Amino acid sequence: MVSEGPYLISDLDQRGRRRPFAERYDPSLKTMIPVRPCARLAPNPVDDAGLLSFATFSWLTPVMVKGYRQRLTVDTLPPLSPYDSSDTNAKRFRVLWDEEVERVGPEKASLSRVVWKFQRTRVLMDIVANILCIIMAAIGPTVLIHQILQQTESTSGKVWVGIGLCIALFVTEFTKVFFWALAWAINYRTAIRLKVALSTLVFENLVSFKTLKHISVGEVLNILSSDSYSLFEAALFCPLPATIPILMLFCAAYAFFILGPTALIGISVYVIFIPVQMFMAKLNSAFRGSAILVTDKRVQTMNEFLTCIKLIKMYAWEKSFTNTIQDIRRRERKLLEKAGFVQSGNSALAPIVSTIAVVLTFSCHILLRRKLTAPVAFSVIAMFNVMKFSIAILPFSIKAMAEANVSLRRMKKILIDKSPPSYITQPEDPDTVLLLANATLTWEHEASRKSDPKKVQNQKRHLFKKQRSEAYSEWSPPAKGATGPEEQSGSLKSVLHSISFVVRKGKILGICGNVGSGKSSLLAALLGQMQLQKGVVAVNGTLAYVSQQAWIFHGNVRENILFGEKYDHQR
Repeated sequence: MVSEGPYLISDLDQRGRRRPFAERYDPSLKTMIPVRPCARLAPNPVDDAGLLSFATFSWLTPVMVKGYRQRLTVDTLPPLSPYDSSDTNAKRFRVLWDEEVERVGPEKASLSRVVWKFQRTRVLMDIVANILCIIMAAIGPTVLIHQILQQTESTSGKVWVGIGLCIALFVTEFTKVFFWALAWAINYRTAIRLKVALSTLVFENLVSFKTLKHISVGEVLNILSSDSYSLFEAALFCPLPATIPILMLFCAAYAFFILGPTALIGISVYVIFIPVQMFMAKLNSAFRGSAILVTDKRVQTMNEFLTCIKLIKMYAWEKSFTNTIQDIRRRERKLLEKAGFVQSGNSALAPIVSTIAVVLTFSCHILLRRKLTAPVAFSVIAMFNVMKFSIAILPFSIKAMAEANVSLRRMKKILIDKSPPSYITQPEDPDTVLLLANATLTWEHEASRKSDPKKVQNQKRHLFKKQRSEAYSEWSPPAKGATGPEEQSGSLKSVLHSISFVVRKGKILGICGNVGSGKSSLLAALLGQMQLQKGVVAVNGTLAYVSQQAWIFHGNVRENILFGEKYDHQR
């Protein structure tokens, strides 16, 4: 199954024709088989699970037994399903995103539309499971409980009829719980796939950038942690309330049939409750959106604090930085507290609405001097409880959807942003390893991004050819100053001004200077991480760069050296 990479990613075969439905969804269709006792070929047991095993998570039982008998480790756990791997899902999402960008362009491309295409089949299956769950949940109070209560009032009722109704009520309740569990099982797997796909895609785009001057470290950390989890919650909760309109219509019609027009009072309470919840969810989203920006700033400040801890302690700036971080955290906490209060109030309304609807309905019914029997009263109460069963999930769904919209906008900024073209060229002399000729560089990005990209690119190409010829003709081997005075080129401030030096094969060059004189910037210029304003930067071959700031991950010395590569004893 791992070797079926193209099958997992694309809906097309090798000839470019669309695969048949049965071939594209063959593994998923096999999951619809109730029991699959002979399927033991997949690396992960979830891919061999039948419908009963998938919905009840009994495929996890052998792993739980193994964990009870011995300690679970990475080696004893089953391998990840290829259908849930980040590589497979990221490639599939990349294909859909590239198609969207090619169709409407990067600015008009809708990441929400691509997310829908990525998971629409599984969402539709989840809605089907929810509809079946709602049907089973509605049959119990609307039909069976009503009949059971009528049987208890009847003196000539047969015992076997009452027993049959009770068994039918048990079957409907059990089936309701089964389809509810199936919907959650589908949603959990869909949410995992969406989370890993978008997180991997965003991370790949970030890695492709030469520098992250256009995005802060705090924003990157929040996008890969908080925003990706917001998408996980959205895929988990948002499909569940899709059946609310069907349930509302069905319950309104049945309540009107058995109780009369007064039933519409209780239904109207639920109808009013939905926009109130949506308003509170939007308010909660506004608070959380503001809190995200403050969180970005706090993480960025903490990163600067940890990076420059030696300098901070040298100049005794601990108290100043601590106060700054505490102020940011205080603002963040206030916004999160407001969002928490709104969310708590929204969640507390759900169980209250059912009681208010029942009380108002029966009060108006009795005040109008209409007849109210026990079977009718209990049927209406049970029906309103069924509506509460579905609407209770609405606050979480609206909150997750609002936060996912914010997260998708932040992720789209990274996906449509492209790394600027490299200004590093190849030296004309094969013996030259490094060459800077009258090079002036800056850290700032050009403000002309908003203008016509083709026009800007043509101007750059023409200017670069002119500067290249001038630089090679004017350049002389003796190095000029490492750093010169700052100058303004357009709206950009120069950091390295008119740098010229050459390094030939077999030579060693040392660079010394005061703090802030431009040593690190010079190395960044050779790595292509700055913006070239004029002159030439040429590199022959590849470069190895060792940062002055140590970066060590959790592992032994050998693992930190190899970085996942195989150990070569002779080397």
